[in-house]
Amino acid sequence: MRAVLAGQTTEGGRWHVASYHLSAKAVSRSTGRSAVGAAAYRSGERLTNERDGVTHDYTRKRGVLSSFIVAPAGAEAWASDRSGLWNRAEAAEARKDAKVAREYELALPAELSALEREALARQFAQVVVERFGVVADVALHAPHREGDQRNWHAHILTTTRAANENGLGAKTRVLDSPKTSAAEIEALREIWAEQINAALERAHVGERVDHRSFARRGLEQAPTVHLGPAATALERRGVQTGLGDVNRAVAATEEAREAVRQVEAEVIDLEAERERRADVAQQTHWRSLPLRELQWEVNTLWPDREAALATARMANPAYREAAEAAETAEAGVAKARLNLLEATETERSLKQKAERYRGNQGVLGRVRFWLQDKGVLEIPEWKRLQDQISETQKLAEKWKDDLATAEELNAKAKIAFNEVDSAIAGTVDEILAPELRRYEAARSVLDERIEEDRRRAAEAEAERRAEEIRQRVDAEIERELREAAEQRRRAETAELRQVVHDLDTITPNGRGGYRFAFVRGLDQQEKERREAILYADKEKTKEVLKEELQERQLQAKREQDRDLGYDMEP
Repeated sequence: MRAVLAGQTTEGGRWHVASYHLSAKAVSRSTGRSAVGAAAYRSGERLTNERDGVTHDYTRKRGVLSSFIVAPAGAEAWASDRSGLWNRAEAAEARKDAKVAREYELALPAELSALEREALARQFAQVVVERFGVVADVALHAPHREGDQRNWHAHILTTTRAANENGLGAKTRVLDSPKTSAAEIEALREIWAEQINAALERAHVGERVDHRSFARRGLEQAPTVHLGPAATALERRGVQTGLGDVNRAVAATEEAREAVRQVEAEVIDLEAERERRADVAQQTHWRSLPLRELQWEVNTLWPDREAALATARMANPAYREAAEAAETAEAGVAKARLNLLEATETERSLKQKAERYRGNQGVLGRVRFWLQDKGVLEIPEWKRLQDQISETQKLAEKWKDDLATAEELNAKAKIAFNEVDSAIAGTVDEILAPELRRYEAARSVLDERIEEDRRRAAEAEAERRAEEIRQRVDAEIERELREAAEQRRRAETAELRQVVHDLDTITPNGRGGYRFAFVRGLDQQEKERREAILYADKEKTKEVLKEELQERQLQAKREQDRDLGYDMEP
């Protein structure tokens, strides 16, 4: 049995998962490390740290498959030298606790070929280079001979400063700040997962990876812990460690869960098989129906979603409450707009009235307004109009605020109503999903039947046309053959008549036949040719000989009559 569950497979009782791992850490002087030493170890080369004069020789290190450098555009010239690159990185930092490099450790899928794994590592390195402007030194390592033989992995060592054609520039602080580093690493983890899945898909591998934790994905599976180099070395020598015990406990728990998963998978398979057989039986029934009956059944299977939605909405108290709240909020907006409009119109009317009052004053009135403007006196009617305008403006501002509040409440009510309506629609769609699938299956059979009928009709029409063309061609060929035979017959008759006409003598033999003689002077070959023509069709030859003899006798009679003076021709 083989079951597939979210990119994980069970086969032969073992649980396999497409490998995913990405970790990022800094290479810091505070821990006694250097960028040159890290680069030498990852690449398996001999490099000298010019800062402290220490030579790091890892040329005898096994398991380094390949190494290469990925640099930003313009920086390739100086960054392609590994020793020069990392000594430049060391020289760029003055602090004794400086971070001189940053390392990304990647697990490469064992399902891919060596070339595909290298291309995948290069692709991720290119993303890091383009994202932060740094230089990346990539080294691909094989699994340890005593470890998990699927542990193909890559180390990507990058500079902590952006690179350009002149060297190393500003620090990449986005990866150092606690406020931004977590989000950046999470983004890189997601990119790495997408790149792995794309590579697996190109390689036609079914497994997929997910950068999220089991908890974030809602899985009960417990995560294992990373052993690290020290614990890994002890475990390889047979010494059990605390971290190893944790992973062994996780494995035991996972085996128990796997047994449950297998049972659940078997139940799912049985249910799926039962549904598949029911679908096959139903489709067989649909295919056996006459086309008109199948069309009728398809029409009856279409689920009335609008009616179901209306029923569900009316039966849901939350929907009714949300609808009433939305209507009330909409009415509040309309009322606030009307009040604001009335206040604005009243203000405009009062201002027009005040302008008319001032404009209609005589000389004495204009003097009074001049004195009022100087603060000497006060006109009661004018003051009353100004007070009314002020009150109206205050009222308009109040209605404007009320309108803003009403519109905000209306927007919230609409959102709440739409959320309730969407939830109802989702429930209805879930309920109607089996009916909709049944309708779509029947519709698919109907479309196939219609297409098959169309195809058969087209084939019949094509066959009819082909037959019609064949008949026309046969008739034309027959006609041409008849014409050719007739032409051949006419040619043979003409040739026969010519041969008979050229005979020297023709006399009846008394037995219904004729004796004839060729003219003298014919060679033997010509004589044989003419004999063959005369004897090819004896009955036809007799007929032509008779006609020729009659013609000769008639001609002789005409000549005789002419000699005797009986020629009546003009």
